[in-house]
Amino acid sequence: HAKMYLFKHDKRTADSLAMPGTMITGSSNLSISGLKTRHEINVILRDEYKQGKAIFDDLWQDAVEIVTRENMFDFTEEVIKKIWYNKLYKPYFFYVRVLHEYFSLNINREISFPAAITKGKFFDLRYQKDAISKAIKIIDEHNGVIISDVVGLGKSIIASAVAFNLRKKVIIIAPPHLIHQWDKEYRTLFDLNAVVFGSGSIHKALEHLHTVWDDEEILVIVDEAHKFRNESTDDYLKLHQLCQGNKVMLLTATPFNNRPQDIFAMIKLFQIPSRSTIRTVDNLSLRFTDLVKEYKDINKQRIKKSISKAELKSSIDALAKKIRFIMEPILIRRSRIDLDKIKVYREDLEKQNVRYVFAEPPILKEYDLGKLAPLYLDTLNRLVNEKDGGFIGARYKPAMYITNFEEFKKSITNEHADVESISVAQANLSQFMRRLLVGRFESSVHAFECTLNSMISSMKAIKNYYEVLKKVPIYKKGKLPDPEDIFDDLNDDAKLDLENYTFEEELQKEIEKGLIFIPATELQPKFIEDLNHDMDLLTDIYKQWFGKGNCQDPKLENFTKEISKQLREDPKRKIVVFSEYADTAKYLFKHVKDIAGIKPIYYSGSEAEAVRKRIKENFDASAKTQKDDYNIIIATDALSEGVNLNRAGTVFNYDIPYNPTRVIQRVGRINRIGIMLFEKLYIYNYFPTDIGEDLIRKKEISTLKKTMIDTLLGDDTKVLTSDEELISYFHEQYNQALKNQESESWDTQFQNEYFNLLSNHPEIVEKALAIEYRSRIRRTVETERKGVLIFGKKGEDFTFRLGLNPDESEALTAEEALKLFKAEISEDPKEVSSTFDAIYQNTKANMYINRTTPSSKGKRARVLNKLKALIKLCQEERDYLEDLYTVAQELNSLPDVVYNIIRKVHEDSLQADIAELKQEVPHAYLNTIIQKARKIDEGSESLILSEELI
Repeated sequence: HAKMYLFKHDKRTADSLAMPGTMITGSSNLSISGLKTRHEINVILRDEYKQGKAIFDDLWQDAVEIVTRENMFDFTEEVIKKIWYNKLYKPYFFYVRVLHEYFSLNINREISFPAAITKGKFFDLRYQKDAISKAIKIIDEHNGVIISDVVGLGKSIIASAVAFNLRKKVIIIAPPHLIHQWDKEYRTLFDLNAVVFGSGSIHKALEHLHTVWDDEEILVIVDEAHKFRNESTDDYLKLHQLCQGNKVMLLTATPFNNRPQDIFAMIKLFQIPSRSTIRTVDNLSLRFTDLVKEYKDINKQRIKKSISKAELKSSIDALAKKIRFIMEPILIRRSRIDLDKIKVYREDLEKQNVRYVFAEPPILKEYDLGKLAPLYLDTLNRLVNEKDGGFIGARYKPAMYITNFEEFKKSITNEHADVESISVAQANLSQFMRRLLVGRFESSVHAFECTLNSMISSMKAIKNYYEVLKKVPIYKKGKLPDPEDIFDDLNDDAKLDLENYTFEEELQKEIEKGLIFIPATELQPKFIEDLNHDMDLLTDIYKQWFGKGNCQDPKLENFTKEISKQLREDPKRKIVVFSEYADTAKYLFKHVKDIAGIKPIYYSGSEAEAVRKRIKENFDASAKTQKDDYNIIIATDALSEGVNLNRAGTVFNYDIPYNPTRVIQRVGRINRIGIMLFEKLYIYNYFPTDIGEDLIRKKEISTLKKTMIDTLLGDDTKVLTSDEELISYFHEQYNQALKNQESESWDTQFQNEYFNLLSNHPEIVEKALAIEYRSRIRRTVETERKGVLIFGKKGEDFTFRLGLNPDESEALTAEEALKLFKAEISEDPKEVSSTFDAIYQNTKANMYINRTTPSSKGKRARVLNKLKALIKLCQEERDYLEDLYTVAQELNSLPDVVYNIIRKVHEDSLQADIAELKQEVPHAYLNTIIQKARKIDEGSESLILSEELI
């Protein structure tokens, strides 16, 4: 591979240097990028020029004469037309070659699959075998992979088999309720040298890695990885530290249901943004910054209603396509539709008698409010309509009442407080509490009672601060829970059991850490007026509902009748009931456990492992021991992940399914690949109604429902005017989520074609494999997209680009490119035109975009400037701070939470703050990232095929 370039000096240069020429030897190509910007070693030699020239002359002397100098026509006819460079291959063979390069799973290692590893405990399913092979290939290339098969297709089995084949020590991070499954089942069955830690114990996993395993390279598996989508949390920082320098597998069934920044956070766990191994983007941070901005713009248009429904859908689809384009090299995702449409997968499942079904659209289960209807409607109006004397939420936003906020900011001496963000954060919290109230109100009368008690007590405590201590406490930024994250993660039992969760306890914990207080004298009188208003309002609501003892519960009455009827009519079809709230689930269990024919079991994330064992024996069709002690589970979303409940055929969502994706997650418990006991699976969603004949009453109840949805979802549903349209809305929301979850992948038709060729026409694949690199042809195609189409390969990654003219080209997704390469076997090739080369050269030069360092703006720019200043101020920590700056600026690989930590470093407490910074962001962690960046192999570039499309 080594090369030698000889440059003969002109006479003037040779005389001035007293050297006849210069020799460069090394491995680079003779180009600016090859000799200047590539990270390859080349040596410039002048004294050795004569020796190099002698070597060349000897070789030239022995060279074979192909044609004579006088007859260049002979060279064209006898050489050029006969070598591969200008040989014309059929377009169909080009197409097959691209299919092969893209879909083949050639791996230079022997792979073991589940049946052999587990001694027959699991099947060898073709789609899982392909996923295992592909995951290993992706990890080898990119250090990590995201496995996102839809719920019920066996992501944990795939991950365990990959771990077995990699033969590394393994740390598994899993939600608490899945620890036993990973530790006692997958770890044992797949013979893994693994340790399992709960998602709240990542610090223990780090300690184990550093002390027990001595920092050797391991594999990190993160189950339900979407829970670590927020870069601003301590848990994310710890997980990021754990993943650096190691191989990573992220398991999540919902990769596309998050904001762009959430997806970026997951990718950053194993990719260095400014040194990404994903070849189609110059810098992950820059691209995702663009996507985040686009997402925010779309959301603003939605809120302002300045975009039509069709335009909104088109914009969202376009954004999702851009995200998938970036994720494609590191993502594995198949749906049940894919397994059905891809022939080899379908036939394999049929052969092994493995079945699956698709759940029926949800049934809107309504109940008669009866005499409660007026109170129900009045209560909702008082909770959501602040302008009409309703709930204000003053207790949760005292900063909004500060008389002179600028003066207040100056009075805060605590450098650790992010005073600038307090107002916005508290406004968000106030809105969140309103949403929480409505959600609990709709869930159950018991949950609503608990919440009213908790909030009234909370307000009394704040009033006590105000009147006795003459000051009001507020959170410092960083300790205030993000309202959206709390609301999205309501399946966390620590937050679900809200009657035991008081914000005052959290405040007390922070007092010693510099909690901020607002002096009562700096608050507008309206604060205490609004606080009293809210206390009186909630107290009055409480008396109306619960002042006379136990309240009537028509929803519970309807539910008990319905499940009794279903279990009586179809006793084999067991039932799973979900509530977002632990107290609602407990309330249901308490009221149904003594009803004849109902044998319930209760489950939340805090239940003992013995309960999970009983659930497995009674609801998992694949369990060794099959029992019938229970026929209904009442659970929180802690049971919506990682368990088989396929002896049940019905799911009840006792609360409003405000998030359709969550409903799919729940249904995934009964819809598992493998043993299916029912031809149809049913979903019931509860919602209040009124069946009276009074037209006005019906209109009021419809308005109530719409208001509730608006408050819970925040979506624009005010266009709904009838119960029928409301039902349609729920079906539309669910069906869209189902479509996203179970949609056919774009590459299904191409995989079918490729697998068919491999099985039935291997000779065609062999011919395609004979095509030489850099071959080119011209085709006439029926498409609006014209130009020079190039398929390039770098390492194991693929790049597609279309040259439009000599100055312009664009990157293509694999989906776009394969459609352009697609050809019939009868099509003949043509020689490229005289305009081909100029377009080709420009497109080729832009195939692999140079890495760029993102410009610094906003918070990031301020932190980088602060780091520069700290380097000058603190010379004894110069090495650490310079490495921190390198990771932040050049590699752009720090989690957002680190920027918050750096911002808190203050000149008055410099040594102590930097010591704390080093503890939170260790030097070894920074060194690991820097070393990882240096080791990233750019890979050898090899342009494979090009077609001129006219």
